[in-house]
Amino acid sequence: MTRQAITRHLEVLAEVGLVQETWRGREHLWQLEPARLAIARRSLDQISAWWDEKLASLKASVEDIGQST
Repeated sequence: MTRQAITRHLEVLAEVGLVQETWRGREHLWQLEPARLAIARRSLDQISAWWDEKLASLKASVEDIGQST
């Protein structure tokens, strides 16, 4: 991965508040924002649980159809 690609990824993370950029001379320093990361993690966990439920429901439906034929 190029330095430019990494910088772009960090800039996107900064736009949504997951990291913060500071300057020290010519250096860019990046710091993780743990509280914002925890919020993002909880959201992703909820989405994951929702998908798990939907996929389990789909699996049960497909299995029911397979048993009835």
